[in-house]
Amino acid sequence: MELIINNVKLEGDLMDADFMEKFETAMIKMRDTAQQKRGENFPTAAANYRAQCEVVNVCFDEIFGAGTAAKLFGGKMNVMEHLKAIEKVSEWAAGERKTLNDFTNRYTQRQQNAVRNMQTAQFVSQKHGKGKKH
Repeated sequence: MELIINNVKLEGDLMDADFMEKFETAMIKMRDTAQQKRGENFPTAAANYRAQCEVVNVCFDEIFGAGTAAKLFGGKMNVMEHLKAIEKVSEWAAGERKTLNDFTNRYTQRQQNAVRNMQTAQFVSQKHGKGKKH
């Protein structure tokens, strides 16, 4: 699947276990690092923004390969641009999860319906004495 952020096409397959492992690891690391940095006292708002941007840059490079952040942001440290990019990735992942869940739910419902139909047929057969020796 492709994802376009800041006119840059990113490739990734969240249905592939290897890519998903890389994705999850990077997103968890980003979340944990961001939480840790919230506890820090930055001397200026600019230092805070820069720290947030660096966390996002590392995340993109770990998921999509080294140099991805440079392509996406061109070296800029605009905190809103970085946060919106992460938001797009999160929305993309949520959409992929929904696609998988919808598919598995359809399959599960079909299986449950087949079992119910079989049980109903067995019940009707037993009730009407079919299959019993007299």
